[in-house]
Amino acid sequence: MSTKSSGKSKMGAAALEKVAGMFRVLGEEGRLSLLQELKSGEKTVGELVEASGQGQASVSKHLKLMFDAGLVSRRKDGVKVFYSLKDEMVFTLCRLVCGKLNTDQKSRGEIDYSI
Repeated sequence: MSTKSSGKSKMGAAALEKVAGMFRVLGEEGRLSLLQELKSGEKTVGELVEASGQGQASVSKHLKLMFDAGLVSRRKDGVKVFYSLKDEMVFTLCRLVCGKLNTDQKSRGEIDYSI
């Protein structure tokens, strides 16, 4: 079996851990739900709680993790904190994953994985 090398070196342990960390952040249903809500624009924590059906403590925890990962940004206006997407790259990844799931499920007539 022949394998072609792209000429790029392998990622080191630190880089692999950083990539794995991003997948861990994205690998939770509640966080994906919040990202979907933020796709339509900036929202307060309260708006995200209401829209997602998650508890306030859970939403706040998820937002902190996503903020630390660089996926969302926040701004404070008085007592309210507004969150928005920092980089819509996450939806490119979601489209790839959804495309794979749709291909796998197409023959079974199951869920349409669209974002």
